Amino acid sequence: MNALVGHCEAPEVCDEKAPVRRCHRYLSERKAQLDYRAALAGGLPIGSGEIESAHRYIAQQRLKRPGAWWRIEHAEHMLALRIVRINGDWEAYWRNLKQKPAAVNDNARDGYHRRTA
Repeated sequence: MNALVGHCEAPEVCDEKAPVRRCHRYLSERKAQLDYRAALAGGLPIGSGEIESAHRYIAQQRLKRPGAWWRIEHAEHMLALRIVRINGDWEAYWRNLKQKPAAVNDNARDGYHRRTA
């Protein structure tokens, strides 16, 4: 963080043309997420290897089946559900969903809305 400060663009430079300043601000706002010592002490992974492995297992295994194709918005919903299931929150998710009032299905197209409950 200290090394970046000396390279930040002048305040009069707009953010779009100030990548170092934007990077410094981004990292400054996420200091707690960069506390690697605490993560290691808590038994959490700090490398990307486990994330890449999970990506292959959770996302690619489902999306890259022979003959499968997805609309982006549908794939995002499906992946969110897979993550809920992998995290062990499947039953809690559905219980919570049942407790909410009926809502308009935001996946509907062309003015057709299906009620969910």
